[in-house]
Formats: sequence, structure tokens, C-alpha cells
Amino acid sequence: MPLEIIIIGAGIAGLAAARALREQHNVTVLEQSRMKSEIGAAIHLGPNASKIALQWGLDLAALNSPEVQSYVEKSAKGDTLIAVPSDPRKGFGAPWLLNHRVDLHNELRRMATTPDLPGKPAVIQTAAKAVSFDCEAGKVTLADGQVLKADIIIGADGIHSILRTEILGAERVAQPSGYSAYRCLIPRESVEKVPAMASLLSLNPPTLTTFVASDRRVVAYPCRGGSLLNIVAIVPDEKMNEDSVESWNAEGSIDEMIEAFKDFQPELLDFLRTAPSCGLWQLRDQDPLKTWTKGRAILIGDAAHAMLPHQGQGGGQSVEDAEALQVVLASAGPEDDIPALLELVQKVRYDRASKIQGYSREKAMGPRPGTEEMGVNVHQFVSYNFGYQGAAKWAEANGISLKA
Repeated sequence: MPLEIIIIGAGIAGLAAARALREQHNVTVLEQSRMKSEIGAAIHLGPNASKIALQWGLDLAALNSPEVQSYVEKSAKGDTLIAVPSDPRKGFGAPWLLNHRVDLHNELRRMATTPDLPGKPAVIQTAAKAVSFDCEAGKVTLADGQVLKADIIIGADGIHSILRTEILGAERVAQPSGYSAYRCLIPRESVEKVPAMASLLSLNPPTLTTFVASDRRVVAYPCRGGSLLNIVAIVPDEKMNEDSVESWNAEGSIDEMIEAFKDFQPELLDFLRTAPSCGLWQLRDQDPLKTWTKGRAILIGDAAHAMLPHQGQGGGQSVEDAEALQVVLASAGPEDDIPALLELVQKVRYDRASKIQGYSREKAMGPRPGTEEMGVNVHQFVSYNFGYQGAAKWAEANGISLKA
């Protein structure tokens, strides 16, 4: 008998979980917005996650995302420091995808709700704001007073998760990291307006390029079939000339962005000036939580392990969470020990997600006082990030039985 599952939030994590669990169970997704206008810039999906999504039926043609074929790191003045070809399909068995966030969101929504894939399509209820939970009873109360009951509640409600507060017994808010990120989407034709940029930013083959100074960096890569160039410009808050907030749709000033990077290569600054607009996003950091579960409830994605963007693994870890739920709950029914199964999901996922969370922080800021360094070099961690083979193989390799 299938489980009744409620997912809080229809972002990347929530829709990934809906797709993963629809094959064996009945899934309802509660989304507080009306999902009329999805926002966001671009998002990586490394081979560790794209492999899983392809098994779910990801349509690469519809997604239209460039695959990374080269990685280049340059100094702030434009001198090449690292230039290496990248063949993730050969090295890790799946592509490294550079997605427009809206395109990935749409494709995950399709996979969660289409009748053309195995199982029962997930139901997405919009304008459905969850305001309180009974984790032991599996009850969700909505803002309109409606009470819903499920065998499992999955909190995919992001960095400001209200289910997290219920699970932990106290509010736990991710803290400002001391860094903020300007984000821009620049049309490809703008590259041609700055002749020198054609050699500095390679779009063919698709290349992830980073310009680095000791305290700042500009990351550039194509998305949406190469028609747009995604720019992430990360700067310490003390060098900001405007305030940032933790919001996808907060506006930033192109002039202030240029000022923050005024000592970078002039041609790069000329290129940044072609941006039609930019967002300004406060980067927040979170230590690993003491637990992701309580009774019949579990956190996934940013609600469980919000991380800085320096590894490009936030979306990928959400996909891995969803696949772990799929594996552990594959044959589960209402009569099973649900809390024990959710604790098993956490056991499978906690160490890996926490390690990537920590390495993302270390790459951004260095290790915190009193913490140990990760003890691996960049190449080792690329293998750690991308070499993941799914929850079943991870559990086997780490001596974890998938029977609760």
C-alpha cells in the first residue's frame, strides 16, 4: 500500500522529491506561492545529480543546458592560472549541466506531474501556506485552517524553513556569511560588444570561467543553450557600497558592482556594464543541524543543509536527498516504522551533505577557528562531489544497512 506523502515547498528540492517518490507513493506538494513567475539565475547540476535526474527521465533537449567542457581560472587582471579540459561524461558517466534555474524548475515540475512517467503524477497545490505541524501525527495545518494528514511530511521549504523550527524545537536561522553575490544574466551578443571578451570568456566549448582575487571572485558560464551568460560576482560585505538581503529577487546596482571590482581587468568591467540588470543576494552560512528528522517529518535541500555556492552543489545535494528518499522508501507502507525509515535517510545523507556544506564554506572563507580543514585537495574533492553513485552504493560502501 503506498504512502501518503506531503512535501512542503515546490522549489528544486521539493519537485525533485516529488519526482523521486511518485513511482511508489501518493505525493502532494504544498507551495505557498501561485507559481506564476519563477525567478532565479543559473544553477549547476553536476554529474552526481544529473545522473540521477536522467534516470528519472530528464529531457536534455527540453532543458537545453550547455555541458561544461572546460574549466578556466584567471587572475583579476585576466592572466590564465588554470585551464583544463573537462569531460564529465567520460570521467563520471554523466554531464555537468549549466542550467537556467527556471528551465530546471520547469523540467522537474514536468517530471513530477506528467502522466507519461511511472507512478501516479504528483499533485501540486499552490497558494497553500503551511503554518504549523504535528510531526508525530503527520499533520499539516494551512493558513486557511485546513488540516492535512500524511504518513510522511518532507520539508523542502528552503533556507527559511518553518518545518525546521518545529523539528529542532527552536528557530535556527542561517547567518550572514560576510559575503554577498551580484547575479546577472547577460545576452550572448553582449560578449561581441567587448572584443577582448571573446578570448576571455569561451562559449564554445562551454566553459566555466572564474576571475579570482584574494577576497573576491567573478564566475561566468553560459546557460539556456548558450544564449545567456550567467555572472556571479562575490564580494565581502565590508567592500559593499549597498546593503544586500537574502532574497532571489532583490535588485542591485550595476554601478556599485563595478565599483566593488574596479581593480579587475578593464575588459571584464566593460562586459559587466552590458548587463541589463543585476540582483544582489546575501550569502548565508549554516552549520550542520543536530538532526533533520522528527517523528514523521524530515528536512531536505536548503532546509536541511543550506550551503554557500562555492561548490555549485546546492541543487545537486537536493537531488541526492530526493534519490535517497526514493531508495529507502521504495517498498515502505503505512504499517512500517516511518520515523526509523526517515532516520535511515538522514544516516545515508548526513555525512556527505555536511562535508560538502563545510567544503563550500572553506572554499569561500577558509576554515572557521576551531574547525579542522577538509584535508583534501581540489581534485580530490571534484571526485568526491561528482563521483557519487547513489544512495544504495553509498550505504553499501559506508556499512549502512538500508533496512530500518
